[in-house]
Amino acid sequence: LADQPESVRRIIEDDLLTESGYRENLAEESLLKRFQAAGAAPDALAKLVNRRLLRIEERLDVRRVELTHDVLTGVVKASRDARHEREAREATERTLAEQRERENAARRALRRARAIAAGCALLAVVAIGATVAAYFSMQRARRAEEVARQTRAVSEQARQEAEGLLGFLTDSFVSELEIFGRYQTIAELSQREIDYFQRLPSQLKDPETVRSGALALVNHAEALQYLGDPRTGAQDAAEAVALLESLRRTDQSEATSVALGRAYAKLGWTIAGAANTDEAQIDLQRAVGLLRPAAERAGAPAEARGAYLEALAKLGWADNFSGRSDEAVGVEREALSVGAQLGAPRHADVIVDANYATAGAELAHALLVIGRTEDARRAGEDALAVADQVVALRPQYGWALIGKDWAEARLVRIMLGELDPAEALRFAVQETQTTLAMVAIEPNDTLYVNQLGLSYVDSSSSMWAKGQLREAVGYMRKAVQSFGQAGASGVPIFNLLAALADTSRMQAALGDPAGTAATFSVAEPFLSPSALRKLGPMRNAAEAVMPELRAYSAAAEAYRNGDFGGARQIVRSAIARLPNSTAPNGALFELDLLPDIEGRAEYALGDFPATEQAEHNALKWATNNVENMESVPQQRSVAQYDVWLSMALAREGKRVEAARTIDPVVTTYRGLMKRNHGDQWLPLELAEALYAQSLTDDRHRAQLLHEAANYVNHLTPSIARLHDTREWRTRIETAERGG
Repeated sequence: LADQPESVRRIIEDDLLTESGYRENLAEESLLKRFQAAGAAPDALAKLVNRRLLRIEERLDVRRVELTHDVLTGVVKASRDARHEREAREATERTLAEQRERENAARRALRRARAIAAGCALLAVVAIGATVAAYFSMQRARRAEEVARQTRAVSEQARQEAEGLLGFLTDSFVSELEIFGRYQTIAELSQREIDYFQRLPSQLKDPETVRSGALALVNHAEALQYLGDPRTGAQDAAEAVALLESLRRTDQSEATSVALGRAYAKLGWTIAGAANTDEAQIDLQRAVGLLRPAAERAGAPAEARGAYLEALAKLGWADNFSGRSDEAVGVEREALSVGAQLGAPRHADVIVDANYATAGAELAHALLVIGRTEDARRAGEDALAVADQVVALRPQYGWALIGKDWAEARLVRIMLGELDPAEALRFAVQETQTTLAMVAIEPNDTLYVNQLGLSYVDSSSSMWAKGQLREAVGYMRKAVQSFGQAGASGVPIFNLLAALADTSRMQAALGDPAGTAATFSVAEPFLSPSALRKLGPMRNAAEAVMPELRAYSAAAEAYRNGDFGGARQIVRSAIARLPNSTAPNGALFELDLLPDIEGRAEYALGDFPATEQAEHNALKWATNNVENMESVPQQRSVAQYDVWLSMALAREGKRVEAARTIDPVVTTYRGLMKRNHGDQWLPLELAEALYAQSLTDDRHRAQLLHEAANYVNHLTPSIARLHDTREWRTRIETAERGG
């Protein structure tokens, strides 16, 4: 429409769209007359048809014109609404100008009347007629004052109506825009109200005006977070909190409390992305505390209960992330109860259903952490079913996509714990499809890009468990790239370092030092000094991790080449360099691999006391800061170190202690094998444990070694070819021959 008169745009918006936003049609003859009256060129209609804005079709022998497709109605309606807003604002400004002119006239009249009255008082003895004239002049002045008062009232009403329109556009209307993924439009609309609020004189800012301005800041923060500018979004949310906290000192109304609760929820969610979860949790707890009274009272409005549901869902996430999964269970169950009261999951309201799905996904996470796997699976499947329904209706709704992604990710972890990597990979593929759709909608959203990286990690873990080793490494390197692109905030960098650690472990197992070097080169630009300066408390740990992971890769390569002394020295030097703040957190980045490779090198060199000490250190690092020591992946990780510890103890002659160490490990592995659904590493791990047990049990030694050899001889080819696997096969065969 750029080359068409403005009146043509007005005709299309007003005549070809209903008030509620649906397509309307008009006879071609009638529309042509309107275009002609509007000053359009004779070929205007043909141009707009060629440009696929309008189309013409025959209906009962009459050619009628309408918008080409329903997908245009949102754009046309938004343009019309923006024009109506502009017209309302211009009308208000005209009214204010007229009011000022009338007020000036009234003041002039009042001054004139008073002058006449004063003159009449002085000349009262001269002429009764002058006194009468003064009386009538006073009456006119009073009438003028009354007119001015009425004008001010009309102006104030017009201002309030204009603010109400802006409030609708940037709050109620925002909800509709959000579920269609129109975050740029939300940002623009909310910025208009922010500008209006900031220009408004302070004497005209009543409580309703302040609440509207603060909620515009909240909506702007929400949009900016999706558009890839969470830092500015956090500033907007903090400004909204400051405005409402100031208002609340004099206004204790429920409306102000609800608005402040929403602002705190948004502030907590924006700063959570910087791994500042303790502060985020405090803000989210404040939000829940402010919203709870309004949401729980009889007859509470749906707006308050919906805001309460969203705040609960996000607080549960923060609880999980901070290691408070017991608290998260209670919080998310309350969220699901509130959602059910609002109609979920019956798909009455997609916003409620999306919050219900995210709460269910986080409930699954919390239940999994505390060891209630079956309950976690049911919660995850229920959450995914609801999220799938919402995404099917609104495929660009960001919060629903996040809930779907979270549910799929939780189910991946559950199925890996259930030793079913094929089923885990199925969910991981769905998760990757979901996150790719998220990134396609908003490529600059750091949360979306970070979630894409996590989906690659889940695919990699599932493939690794299935024995698809090369493919698993490829997906882990994709994860490293995604985490780096997500930006130098706390959570993506944390995930980047963890992915680097996983990739280093995998590539060391494959004997691929060149691949490891290539992976590190991909990550280095994202770990530059300027990026790390933004990390705050995590900076020291992050700066230490990269060189220590390189040291692990070098030590693993030396070990693989038979340079056990070199491997030991590399590890010792690396551990000595670790700052005190990093070593206890070794489990966060798999740095427990360092003392483990040292222990294996010491074992090969025959220094069994040193092996014992190194494996004790690996166990200490592996079990520190771990959410759930009862989870199957964590049990298996610790069991690997117990195997080598038991072997060292047996070689030292501490056979009773060695037996106490290895017997529970073998029992655990035998139980896992009974319910294994395709984890290709489990037979090798059991074989290693059986060999270690054979060193403590002379009576069953031959039987244990035979069983171990049988497991090793039937491994999937991709695992059987590995250096460590061949080493174990040789070790077991030598023992069977009496060596």
